[in-house]
Amino acid sequence: MDLDLLASASRRANHMSQSLQQLSHQLQSIEQFRNTFLAVVELVCGCRIPNAAESVDSSRALSNPQTVHFVAVGKSGGVAQVVVSMLASVGIQARFLHPTEALHGDLGSVVRHDPVLLISNNGRSAELLAVIPLLRERGCKLVALTGRPDSPLAQACDLILQMPVQGEACPLNQAPLTSTVTTLALGQLLVAASMEKRLYDLDSYARNHPGGAIGKRIFVRVDDLMVGGKFLPRITSTESFKKCISRMTECALGALLVVDENDVLQGFIGERDLRVAMEARGPAVFDAVVSEIMNAKPVTLKAGTLAIEAIQIMENRPRPLNSLPIVDEHGKAVGLLRLHDLVAAGISSSI
Repeated sequence: MDLDLLASASRRANHMSQSLQQLSHQLQSIEQFRNTFLAVVELVCGCRIPNAAESVDSSRALSNPQTVHFVAVGKSGGVAQVVVSMLASVGIQARFLHPTEALHGDLGSVVRHDPVLLISNNGRSAELLAVIPLLRERGCKLVALTGRPDSPLAQACDLILQMPVQGEACPLNQAPLTSTVTTLALGQLLVAASMEKRLYDLDSYARNHPGGAIGKRIFVRVDDLMVGGKFLPRITSTESFKKCISRMTECALGALLVVDENDVLQGFIGERDLRVAMEARGPAVFDAVVSEIMNAKPVTLKAGTLAIEAIQIMENRPRPLNSLPIVDEHGKAVGLLRLHDLVAAGISSSI
């Protein structure tokens, strides 16, 4: 029985795969589908939201962008909401519009000339057909995503994106397994194409995902993670080795920043520097002062440096750095950055 289930699952996966392969074929070889796809991408891109990095003039031109609406019911409605969410995450003003709710007030979100994508595999959804005349009154550009180009929905729309669905992978051929997979794929291809056409880059994506790992690439800086202020582990160059040991134990950060009376960085002492000094000097190390055992030319970073840059500098070297000093534009020590804190914050040198 279990083997039969696996075999049938494999056949259903193949059925879905064939639908996606046909979709790829249409994008490569069917001229009408290709032209329609590009036209829909153009409509979607017309709904983009200006980002903070754009010029004032550009932002003014896009101050009132159109909204692309997705209308669907049932399982197609769930797919539409995923696509809407994806578009919004890449800077497109998109909205899901339930056709029934549209008839009870939600139509107010649709303004004149907004593009509207209506999704129905069989193209006969009464709810969708009921809202079309109202959208027409507003001068909306209507796009049908359907598997039936001769359906009432397709005939009522300006553009048709035909989904290549030949039956469902459902054992009863009823549940929309293949059609929802194909619809989602087509929707996500529109998302990807709109990103590509707009030259939407990683930094733009990160600005819309500040809480994610990618967002940390441009939002988290060393200042956010370093130890600073009254907790900064300082010591002067004239202090004794014994005082250095005591101060490092007291701070419990594994490193000390050697500064002058104005807090200008003079050097750096890490735990490895202590071990090297003890091995080299033996018992005489207790007669040494900080200036004799410190690293006088440590690797430093400026305040404001991106955390992603910091971890790359600390990790991509023959001997990775466990910590390093952060200085301001005048060379004053303002922080101690530890590799441990970068990792704990989810900062990674790889995407």
